[in-house]
Amino acid sequence: MNLANVLSLLHISSPSLPIGAFAYSQGLETAIDKGWCHDEQSTGRWIRDLMVQGLGTLDIPMFRRLYQGWEQQDREAINYWNDRLLAFRETKELFTEDCQVGRTFQTWHRTLHDDNRVEWLEQPTVIAMYTLACVRQEIPQTMAATGFLWSWCENQVASASKAVPLGQTAAQRVLQNLITEIEPVITAGFALADEEIGNSLHHYAMASSWHEQQYSRLFRS
Repeated sequence: MNLANVLSLLHISSPSLPIGAFAYSQGLETAIDKGWCHDEQSTGRWIRDLMVQGLGTLDIPMFRRLYQGWEQQDREAINYWNDRLLAFRETKELFTEDCQVGRTFQTWHRTLHDDNRVEWLEQPTVIAMYTLACVRQEIPQTMAATGFLWSWCENQVASASKAVPLGQTAAQRVLQNLITEIEPVITAGFALADEEIGNSLHHYAMASSWHEQQYSRLFRS
């Protein structure tokens, strides 16, 4: 990667990108409310397990397929994997988040780039729009996925900092531990065959469902 690639990846992965991802906790707020995540260790385990067993077996293999679809200008494949990813969202909250943030990401593309590929998807997912941005900026696939996972980890830790709450030092330790997991998660996720894609994180799905009706919350549902 040259410097322009690095800067583009930092831009796309920044929490300040105006797509609204910071507004969601993805079930973490319910896990905190129920006492499952109550300190540095329990919160770190929750985020780590979700990244390894959730994103690593669903989002990352989908990331690879969507990235390659944009590279190959394969509109049919892009629509297929985008719709399949949405079908895997187990709760209304997770489905709505992917739709809302994906649509906002699509608007971001329209505002900055004259590229009709952004119209190939009627309801784009976040990963579909993220991979399009990376392919356009010629960011290598593995580095693109690294930026995506880093952005997700940072958002989860930021959410935990507000809601657990975690102190700044504890939050940084959690983030530092997550960094060591990113490369193996990408390697394993990229190696999955089509029929191996998916997850079965029942506690995560239940937390998300409960969060939809949680009495008091900081994050959107």
